[in-house]
Amino acid sequence: MTDSIDIKKLHGLLENNTRLTLLDVRREKDFRSSPATIPGAARMNPETMDDWAGKVPEKELAVVYCVKGGMVSRSAAERLRQEGKEAVFLEGGIKVWTENGHDTDPSPRINEFLRREDIDLLRDAGLNEEDLNHSIKVARKALEIAWRTGEELDMLLVGQGALFHDLGKAVTHEMEHGKIGAELGRKLGLPKAVTDIMEKHIRGGLTEAEAIELGLPVKDYTLARLEERIIIYADRLVDIITEDIVPIKEEIEAEEQFVEILETIPKYGKNEITMKRYFGYHQEIQTLISTPE
Repeated sequence: MTDSIDIKKLHGLLENNTRLTLLDVRREKDFRSSPATIPGAARMNPETMDDWAGKVPEKELAVVYCVKGGMVSRSAAERLRQEGKEAVFLEGGIKVWTENGHDTDPSPRINEFLRREDIDLLRDAGLNEEDLNHSIKVARKALEIAWRTGEELDMLLVGQGALFHDLGKAVTHEMEHGKIGAELGRKLGLPKAVTDIMEKHIRGGLTEAEAIELGLPVKDYTLARLEERIIIYADRLVDIITEDIVPIKEEIEAEEQFVEILETIPKYGKNEITMKRYFGYHQEIQTLISTPE
C-alpha cells in the first residue's frame, strides 16, 4: 500500500464519516505555536511514541500529520507500520490542509472564550468588517498565546478584552479611539476590566508624559495584569502577520523576529519608549512560553 494520503482523499474520508485514527504528531513547539487541529485528530507527541504507538487501533487506517508532511509524520507513520498498523502520513501536513480552506478545530480554550454574542455586539455597535476581522484575529492570537504560557489566566477577559479593544474605531481611528471605546463599552455594560484594556491599549500602556503629549487624559495606563500585556502583544503580532510589510511565511516567525522587526520598521516600534515597553512584554511572555510546565 502507499505510505501517504493527500488532502483531497482525507477530506473525502472525513466527509463520509469513514472510521479512521487521525493523529496530530507535530513537535511540541510547532503545536503550541498554533494549537488548532484537523477535526477529529488526537494530539500525540512524536517524542513519546514508545508510550502510545502500541495503543493505536490495528483495524482502522491511521493518518498522521505534522506541519508540512515532512520527516516527523513520515517517521511516525513508518513506526506505526512496524508495529503492524495500517498507517499513512498526510501529504503537505496541516499547512496544506488549511491553505485549501478546510476547517480546523481551535484549541478548546480559544473556541470557548471567543464568543459569538460578543462578535455580534461589536457588529451592532457599528464596527466595520475590516476592524472586526482584525479584532477577531487579535482575540484568537491572544487566547492562543495565553494558552501557550501555561499560566492560570482569566481567559474570558483575554477573549473579551482583545475583541473589544478597538471598539472606539466604530467612531474614529484617531488616537482617542481608546478613550471613546471605553466610554462606549461602559454604556454597553462591559466589565471594567474590559473597558480598562480598551482605554490602556494605545501604545501598550502610556506614561503620564506620553498621555500629555498625545492629548489624552492623564491617568494610570499601566498594564498591571498579564492578561492585558498578552492582548497588547497579540495586537502587535497580528499587525506584523497580516499587513504584508514583513516577509514571513509562518506566524511564529513574527514572535521569533519580534525585536528586529520593531527596531527596523518604525510603524511597529513607534519610538524608543514604546519599543522598550513592547520588548518587555515580549521577553516576559516568551519566557513563560519556553519554560516547561
